[in-house]
Order: sequence, then C-alpha cells, then structure tokens
Amino acid sequence: MVKINNPRILPLIEADIDVKMVGAKTKNLAILLNKNIPVPEGFCITTSGYKDFIELNNISPTIDMEIYKKEPKDMRWEEIWDASLRIRSAFLKSQIPLVLEKEVIKHIKSYPNSTKFSVRSSSPLEDSKKNSYAGIHESYVNVKGIEEILKSIKLVWASLWSDRAILYRDEMELDSINSSIAVLIQVMVEEEISGLAFSHDPRGKDDNMIIEAIEGFCSELVDNEKEPEKWVINREREILSHKRPDTYKNTLLKSDELKNLLDKLINLEKIFNFPVDVEWTGTGGDLTILQSRPITSFTDDDPDRQWYLTLTPSFVNLKKLADKVENQLIGQLENEGIQLSREEPYGLSKKELAFQIKKRAEIYFKWKKIYWDDFIPFAHGIRNFGTYYNDLVKPDNPYEFMELLKDEDILATRRNKKFQKLALLLNASPILKEKIDEILKNGLHGPEFIRALKEIGNINEDFFEFINQFLDLLTNHLDISYENTSLQDHPEVILKNIQELSLRKKSPPSVKDSKKKYLKKLYQAAGDSRIKEVDEVLRIGRLSWKLRDDDNILLGRVENQFLKFLKHGAEVLENEKKLKNREKLSIDDWEDIYSALITDSTSIIVLETSDESITAEIDFKPRQLVGQPSSPGIVTGKARIIKSFADFSTLKSGEIIICDAIQPQMTFLVALAAGIVERRGGMLVHSSIIAREMGIPAVNGVSDATELIKNGDLVTVNGYLGLVVIGKPEFDREHSN
Repeated sequence: MVKINNPRILPLIEADIDVKMVGAKTKNLAILLNKNIPVPEGFCITTSGYKDFIELNNISPTIDMEIYKKEPKDMRWEEIWDASLRIRSAFLKSQIPLVLEKEVIKHIKSYPNSTKFSVRSSSPLEDSKKNSYAGIHESYVNVKGIEEILKSIKLVWASLWSDRAILYRDEMELDSINSSIAVLIQVMVEEEISGLAFSHDPRGKDDNMIIEAIEGFCSELVDNEKEPEKWVINREREILSHKRPDTYKNTLLKSDELKNLLDKLINLEKIFNFPVDVEWTGTGGDLTILQSRPITSFTDDDPDRQWYLTLTPSFVNLKKLADKVENQLIGQLENEGIQLSREEPYGLSKKELAFQIKKRAEIYFKWKKIYWDDFIPFAHGIRNFGTYYNDLVKPDNPYEFMELLKDEDILATRRNKKFQKLALLLNASPILKEKIDEILKNGLHGPEFIRALKEIGNINEDFFEFINQFLDLLTNHLDISYENTSLQDHPEVILKNIQELSLRKKSPPSVKDSKKKYLKKLYQAAGDSRIKEVDEVLRIGRLSWKLRDDDNILLGRVENQFLKFLKHGAEVLENEKKLKNREKLSIDDWEDIYSALITDSTSIIVLETSDESITAEIDFKPRQLVGQPSSPGIVTGKARIIKSFADFSTLKSGEIIICDAIQPQMTFLVALAAGIVERRGGMLVHSSIIAREMGIPAVNGVSDATELIKNGDLVTVNGYLGLVVIGKPEFDREHSN
C-alpha cells in the first residue's frame, strides 16, 4: 500500500504515525489495535485536515484578533469565554473542505445507519508524560447522523480555542498558524459497566493500582456525574480498600473480572513502558480499552487548572447544582441575613459582643466558601445556555441568546426600580426638592441625616410617601456592604444619587418583548423531540443569570451584619484607648478585635493602613483605548472615576462612569450615567445587560482605564467598536448621534 505523506484521514489501525499528525490519544489506541487489544473501530482526521479547514475559511485572523487583543493576565474569565464563544461561532458557520467532508461521509456510511459514534479530540499536546490536559478539549459521545458528526468535528476543532485552552495557551504554545488538533471518530461501544484504571496512584503517594467502575458510559465518570465503586490494590494483587456507593446494592466487578482488568492494566504498562491512566468499558472477555495515556500526577498539574475545570461542570452536574442552589442555598442565605439583621450590637457586654462577632465571622466565611464552591460554578449555567443556543441556531450575532435572559426578576433590578420611583416622586415636588437640598448642604451624615429627613415629614405630610419609601429602600434593599462600607449607614450619599437621578432628562427606554421571537427560533432549531431539553437548559440559564447577582447582594447583607458588630466592637475598644486607627478597620481584623474583647486585653491594637500599590504617574494621555463592545451606541461626556464608595456622591447625571467593575451592589449608579467604561470585561457581566436595556453605550475590558483617564476628561464611548476616545472628537464617526 502506498503511504500518503500528508494524509487528511487515516483508519485507526494505520494511525501509529507521528504524534504531530494524529495526536497522542489516537496514536496510543492505534498501537494497542495493532497488538490485537480490543479498541473501538474508527478513523482519524489528522491535523492536516484541521489546517485545511482553517485556511479555506481564513479563520486565523479571527483567532488572532480574539486572543492577542490583550494579554491573558489582563483578561478576566468572562472576557476569555467571550473570545472563545466568538471563535466557536466562526467555526460553526464555516465549511469543511469538500474533499475532506466526502471522505468523512464515506467512512461513516461504511457502518449501519443506526451506528452511534464518539467524536473526540486528539491534540498533539494532550496525553503526554508531562501533561494530560484532561478536560481542556471537547469530546462528544452518542453522535448519530452525518450532519451531527460534521458539526461535532467542527466543535472539536473549535475547542482548541476554548476558554480552557486560551487560558493555558502560553503553556500549550498555541498560535493560530502553527497550532492544530486531530479528531478521532470511533464506533460507540455500549457496555453495562465502564470505568477508569490507574497502574500507579496518580497522587504520587505509592505504586498501588486504582480501579473505579460505574454503570453506564465512562464519560459519566470522567465528568463526575456518577460516584464510582473504587478499589485500591497493591502490586501483589491484594485489595487494600474497597468503597461501594449506596446506589449500588451489589459489587460491579466480580473477583475474576477485577483480576482480568488488572492483568490488562499491567500489560498496557509494559507495552508503553510507563504508568498508565486507562478508560475502559465492559468486563471479562468483552473488555474494551477506550483510552490509554501516561499518568500525570495531580501534584504536577497546575492547581489553578484543577480549580478552573470546576467552573465548567457537565450538564448533569449543573442540574444537580441548580436544584441545590435554588431549593436550598439561596433560601438559607437569605434567611440567615434576615435573622442577623434583627439583632443590634448596642447594650451588649464585651464578652457578649465578642461572641456575636465570632458567630457572624463563622457564618460569613461559611457562605464565602459556599460562594466559591457552588455559586461561582453555577454561573456556568449562562455560558452553557449560550453555547447550546449558538450550536443549534447558529445566529449571526453570537450574543443573540441573551435576549432570552432579559427582564429576570433579580434583586438588583427591584432595587433600581425603587431608585427610579423615588426620583419621580422627588421630581413631582419642587418644595420637597428644595428641603432635601438644604439638608444635603448642611453636611449631615447617618442617623443625624435620617432625623433631619423625618423632621421634614413632620412639617409637611405630603412628604410622607417619599420619606417612607426612602427608609424602606435603606432597610430592605441597602442593608449590604460594598468594600467594607455599609450602604445603609450612608443615607446622605444614597439620597444624593436619587437627587441626581431626578435630573435625568432621558427616561429609560421601554424594553420590547423579544423573547417569544428568539424562543421560537430555538424550538425550531431543536425540533419537537428536544422541547423538554430546551426548556431545561433555558431554565437553568435563566436561574443562573438571576442568581449570579442575587448571591452577591445576599452575601453582602451577611457581610454587612458582620461588619456592624465588628465596627461596634472596634468603637468600644477605641473608647477604652485600646485601639488606634479605627477608620482602617476591615474584616481581616476581626480576630484581633474578638481576642481583645473576650480577654479584656490591656494591649493596644494599631490598625495598619492597607498596603496599596503606588501607581506611577503617567506623563502622557493616550488618544484611544481599546476594549470590548458591551452595549451599542456612541456618547461623549465628562469622565467620572469611581474607585470607592466615597466616589458615589461625586457622580453627576450624564457623566461617563470609569471604573474597575460595576458590582451588583452598585448597579443603581448606571441609570445616572451617559456611558460606562470598565476594566473588567465580558458580555455577560450584569452591567452590560443593564446598559443595553437602558440604551447606555458601554465598553469594558479596558486595561488601566481608571489610571489612563482622569476626572473631567472629555471621553467618547463607542459601544459599537469597543473604543474609548479621550479628548474632543475630531471626526464625524467619533461623535455621538
């Protein structure tokens, strides 16, 4: 047989060639197949096929624009995912070279029409002795039909530029010209039992062998969708430990089946001459090897990558997480915040106060851990829905799916509507406006400001509605903390924001109900057989969107109640001359405050100034900054830098907010702005959604925005192109309409 020097497709049995052509996954399985070890039949699209696809569709410029716009260290998760989504959309809308497509179809048609396939990544950089890159690239199982197989091939190719791959592109040496990936297409082997096997402990502790087994597909174990039955066995074949989940009444592997699997494992280790990590299915004589690769110790892998992979849970795990978050965690967090808010620190003995501080610290840090372990991974529900929508609908706008997430009843939206209503009430009463102006000019703060406000109500009963609604806003919507500051404790700042909001001549645009239109597109693309699946993916996406902000606000309330008691404890110690620099107090100081109160210590606590990095003065002013277009439109206005809560009261109606990030606790400021510029990037950050719904041009992902732009600078925000121009507009296209 004449060998082709640069083949595009190879039968698996012929794929024991250069790993740069077929990837390590394919090469390893080809080696086993040539040694008569049972491996699923199939074929490989080599890296040359990928390169032909890239060249035909001229995708390299798109990739370069997305991944080299900013350094990875300057990009947040949301920006990386956005870049990956746009690249993925470009791949889906591109055409596989006709010659290659015909060859794929020819191979697929050689099997019965009912055959299901797995379409798996096989990167030259995967499955090496140094790194496995497990979970970095995509694989698809149970794929049936020519159209779905061709789509899955493009999605595997696109996964070379997934958010996971982009994050590690420096380590993986990715660039659009020289990077490539092969695709392994195999017949699905469906057995009752599947699992993983390690010829050495992957934690590097000893040389024990580990066997894990589940009922069903191996992918369910790899994706942590099922808990496995697990054996730890030493080299003398003695079982050191055996753990079986409650879901299995009987053991999945009999002793002879376990022995057969161990024999295969040792044999594979001899073939490759290194410890192996194996995916397998079947038992006894029907045992089939799905994958064999070198073991990479968990301690050798980047620990950040291990955490990173938890941020993209499988859909099965996402459903479990949705039930946990919706039916358990959010209600508990909300109730805990309410319970804590019913207690006051005043009148307590020092030991009682110390006890309450410790209690609140334990509650706060418990929820902080839950936030990282559960709430942050659940944010993947939005990304999962976006990917699902785009894979089915293939829209021209990769963010079209967000139309189906609008108008969810989130806590921040309820609060912001309260601000709008109060601004309208203030506008309707010039006399009330005048009285509030007087109070604000007097420089009153906190309780003194509230007393003065209530006195206005005693003078004129017509002001009662405004005052009562304002107090309700403080109690029920602003009992939250923002950067160690209680919004509730600064009513004068909040009323100043409402006063500025009342000056806005531009009313928020009415949001047209476009959900039905896009939902219809999604249903049509999915087909009648997948209606329930669509509804479930959308439900989780909407819930994820709602809770990704609500969790911040609810956690902010728990934090605020912790701070309230902590600040009072610091005040008690200051009055006793046992504490200095109380204004520098932060949550990190709680243990010192607790110890001083509980032991009645005579030593003096000196709170230190935070070690803030000194920013070098920039002796030039750039003309143009590049970011991400997050809300369309063009507007010119004066810049207002928002770095801390103290800056809230300086914001004037119609100014351009320049900030690090619009946090959920501060989204009420958006209604005041004519435009927004953020350092943090991403189309899925909540400020982007609010800006689009309110018709406010916005650009995010602008590095060093708060340092390069100064208060009062005239800036033009171009939300179409993601540009920020500093200085007077010089060209027609820089002007707002």
